Amino acid sequence: MKKWLLLTALTVALLFAVAACADPDAEQNDVKPVVMALKGPTGVAMAQMIDDNETSGAYQFSVVGAPEEIVAAIGSGTADIAAMPTNLAAKLYAKTKGDVQMVAVIAFGSLYLLEAGDEVNSRGDLEGKTIYAAGQGANPQYILEYLLRAAGLTPGENVEIAYKSEHAEVAALLASGEIDLAMLPEPNASAVMAKNDAVRVALDLDEVWNEETGSNLTLSCVVARRGFIEAHPKAMDSFLSGLTTSVAYAKDDSAGAAALCAKHGIIGNAAIAETAIPHMGLTIVLGQNIEPTVSDYFNMLFNADPSSVGGALPDADFYYLK
Repeated sequence: MKKWLLLTALTVALLFAVAACADPDAEQNDVKPVVMALKGPTGVAMAQMIDDNETSGAYQFSVVGAPEEIVAAIGSGTADIAAMPTNLAAKLYAKTKGDVQMVAVIAFGSLYLLEAGDEVNSRGDLEGKTIYAAGQGANPQYILEYLLRAAGLTPGENVEIAYKSEHAEVAALLASGEIDLAMLPEPNASAVMAKNDAVRVALDLDEVWNEETGSNLTLSCVVARRGFIEAHPKAMDSFLSGLTTSVAYAKDDSAGAAALCAKHGIIGNAAIAETAIPHMGLTIVLGQNIEPTVSDYFNMLFNADPSSVGGALPDADFYYLK
């Protein structure tokens, strides 16, 4: 009888142990995801999460200045979740042979054509002019040239593009009055207009893109390692819930979000951040809505330069269906 009771107890204990092992979230309380955010607009969506984490300690956050740091960390498995440009996410998917998934889109377009003057009010007004820009061989070039060609303009023929090495260099030239027409992202655009009140937004390129394609420029996203998602689905969903709240906070309280951005090194100047945040296209797109949201943008990039998205358009399993 005693042997039977002992055997029964051991069997029940074994069943509970097996059930716990089968449950990928049985030890969720011990999970502390390593999360990386990129300085500038891409990291703004996480500002409140980063600040709240000082109390909760739920994550290991770091804010870095170079996308290459994020690529290396996600690729090596030393980071679990990261915010980055959407095309970089596609390249990382290809590089890791499908080991990353896009779990959220967090920002639409934040590219603007700025003019010191009032001559440019449509793309047609750009004929015969010179646009200063940075990002040659990367997304800014592909976006600008696509939109120009769609309006019947041909770079190098009836419109010129003068490329500089950095957005900051273009911003300095426009702020000083040395040039009068430039394409800049936020927060550079707001910084220029704060320094030179003759400069205005001539064209919002996300609006122009929307007119042309019926979709938004999807510039920033969050990715996660597939292994992390599969091992800790509840932790993944908890992160996305927090991210949704953080994005809503930044959209509703630009002053508060700007202060947090300055505090955590996401954007150094709180005053510029406060002006820029409402123009960063912050959003939150999850689940089955991710792929249709980014498809037009990825198709444009692929047609302009296949290497910009890793050589091929990502497969359907790239998109995390929450």
